Amino acid sequence: MSTCYDDRETELSRALCVEVGLVLGEHPPSRVLDVGCGTGGSLARIRQHLPDAELVGIDPSETAVRSARRLLGPGRRTHVHAVAAEDLAAPADHRFGRFDLILVHLSLALMRDPFTVVHTLAGMLTPGGHCYVVDLLRPEDWDCRTVPAALGARDASEQAYLRDQLAASMSLPELRALASEVERQMLDVRSEVYQGGLGGHGPGTPQARRIWARAPRIGGLLASAGARPGSGAQMNTVAHLVLRRNGGGER
Repeated sequence: MSTCYDDRETELSRALCVEVGLVLGEHPPSRVLDVGCGTGGSLARIRQHLPDAELVGIDPSETAVRSARRLLGPGRRTHVHAVAAEDLAAPADHRFGRFDLILVHLSLALMRDPFTVVHTLAGMLTPGGHCYVVDLLRPEDWDCRTVPAALGARDASEQAYLRDQLAASMSLPELRALASEVERQMLDVRSEVYQGGLGGHGPGTPQARRIWARAPRIGGLLASAGARPGSGAQMNTVAHLVLRRNGGGER
């Protein structure tokens, strides 16, 4: 893991994931799950928006979970657990219940079985809830050596780190195939897969304008990153997967 790279380059992406995820539904969520919550930064941001919501974070790293608990402090409505996402698929594991919003930020590629995880998370959504996944895209023509300049690697160690990340990541067609299979197996779930942009939508599109209008903090986040070379291009190196569970019944 390249902690320096993650701290420097993924902070904006993490914040945008929260801001966009919170406004993709019709109503503010009352229960939120952050999968791969790390040290709790996203949960802290969510709590600023939703002080009365119940927040749950899971991460396989005991060290990260301890850091998250220190950051978030004690509270009856915020819970962080040392649990791998794959463990949620166990037939008897219903300990966390259902959620109005599930966030998965830059951790899908780290999972042994992404399809099973996404399928399981879709089943943990409340009727009308949604799961928002943001993950690195592997270019379809990737040569297994070159790291796109937009990713902002500064030295050989960061290049090596990103090569490993790209090798583990999905291409856009692979992610679309995964989403389609989830839809096929779960008749009350529909999926959307996009590349780049704001929540996957290009500047000036109706979808992007709606997100801007509902999430006013995004302007400040992008302005703060404006001086960083490549920050705009970097957004095109990620995919956005949205899974929505219908309000009830089959499609």
